[in-house]
Amino acid sequence: MALGFGLMSLASAIVGLVVVSDEQAKHDVRQFVDATTLESAIEAGLFGLEKDGVPQAGEWFEQQRINGLEVRLLFASTEHKPDIGKDGAAPVAAALSDAGLRQRVSAAFVPGKPGDQPPVFTRFSDFVAAAGADAAEEDCLRRRLTLGRVGGQPTPIPPDTGLIPPRQPLTAGDVIDVRAEIVEPDGERSVLWRRVRFTGRPERPWLTHDWRQLHLGRSDIDCAQMATAAPSFSDFRLSH
Repeated sequence: MALGFGLMSLASAIVGLVVVSDEQAKHDVRQFVDATTLESAIEAGLFGLEKDGVPQAGEWFEQQRINGLEVRLLFASTEHKPDIGKDGAAPVAAALSDAGLRQRVSAAFVPGKPGDQPPVFTRFSDFVAAAGADAAEEDCLRRRLTLGRVGGQPTPIPPDTGLIPPRQPLTAGDVIDVRAEIVEPDGERSVLWRRVRFTGRPERPWLTHDWRQLHLGRSDIDCAQMATAAPSFSDFRLSH
């Protein structure tokens, strides 16, 4: 009997292991498909910019369907965004509408000791860590701020006239923040951010300066644009 019970326990353990492994395999496959789909959508969107030019707008959206998944793309030229490495605490914090996040972002620029220089951030991930931002807050920070803007000062956002904005050809050196989002059936969101620079070289038109994948919940923080009270990204969310 002892041997029989032992074999039954072993069999149960094996079945449990198979179930766990199967669930893990499904999760891994979904993560792989999501990452591949997000990357493919971004590459297709960048190819469109090469072909059609860049809309004269602060940010613009596209929608694609790849691998049976709906992908929402957000593009933003970095020339219109405050730069965490160049502009300092005041203009960076002013771009954020969430009061708590704005306060922590301001604190991230405070020197560690009296007399020290304010921190200079050369990686966006370091800035996110200094602000103590969670994944949803990081997503907002990347939406409203940038790093590595070409110009010394952000240029004004073209006014929204309600018409389709005109486009102009890409120029070598243009830097663009790109966000791709998939909404899972359970409402969770998978997001990929890339900051890319256009080289103008046919053999390698884009260089990636920053890459970050985020797994977000079903809710957003308030990420409206302070100056124009633009709707948050959740207002444009897709389901499939």
